[in-house]
Amino acid sequence: MTLPSSLESLRRDIDRIDDQLHDLLLERCALVEKVGEVKANDDVAFHPGREAQILRRLIARHTGSFPKAALIRIWREIIGTLTGVQKPFAVAVTQPERGSGFIEIARDHFGVVAPIFVNINGGQVVKLVAEGQASVGVVPLPGHGPGGAEPWWIALATGREDRPYVVTRLQIFPWEPARARAEPLEALVIARRLPENTGVDRTLVVAETSADVSRDRLRAILVGIGLEPVEMLVAHSVDGTVLHLIEVAGWIAPDDERLSQAPRDPLLRVSVIGGFPLPLMP
Repeated sequence: MTLPSSLESLRRDIDRIDDQLHDLLLERCALVEKVGEVKANDDVAFHPGREAQILRRLIARHTGSFPKAALIRIWREIIGTLTGVQKPFAVAVTQPERGSGFIEIARDHFGVVAPIFVNINGGQVVKLVAEGQASVGVVPLPGHGPGGAEPWWIALATGREDRPYVVTRLQIFPWEPARARAEPLEALVIARRLPENTGVDRTLVVAETSADVSRDRLRAILVGIGLEPVEMLVAHSVDGTVLHLIEVAGWIAPDDERLSQAPRDPLLRVSVIGGFPLPLMP
């Protein structure tokens, strides 16, 4: 069967573009290798703030009929794969129950190449990351979904120098095509690095209080020192006190002076355990 000359010409153009895309991908890989050489002293090559800014910029300039969801998935695969080009990269994933989907959400974000270690609970994941056996860890969003009741996040509020921080948030929503989920699936990523300020962020803080403090009073205290609670995620009792995990608006550094301005009665301490760029929404 002889193809029309116009179709042959179009296919040649597509082949030419494929070659150009491949060449650019190889060039990007070479540049990432150079970045790895410049940042040889970094413990982790993972920079979720920079990744969020890349994807926001691409979405803002995107036009035409190519779906944005597909664009994001392509770039997530490129970014995830090239993170491992800079230095060895492994992911520890919490899988609290069969079929809970955390391996799926990790693969979506970090790509198909990164080695994944599966663990039953978030505490094990925190330990692997803190000890450097895993580059990053995927843990359940506290208070939400499978595994959300486990207080793995308390280990991040100890003040130890080697503790991980929450650095980004992963989401799979039911509006995504081919995702048969009645509820959104969400997780947090921890790593031995500070979260990065991208301009559109949330911060996670742990507030330790006496046992008789209501959520409304705690919220009012935080507002009074300039912190805006977005969600009171979960609380956990420890030795007569209560640790509250709270999502607050904006990016807050661990040494922000507002954290030391809270009244010591009833608020014993407030510490930052991480944060994340706001995920891309439909």
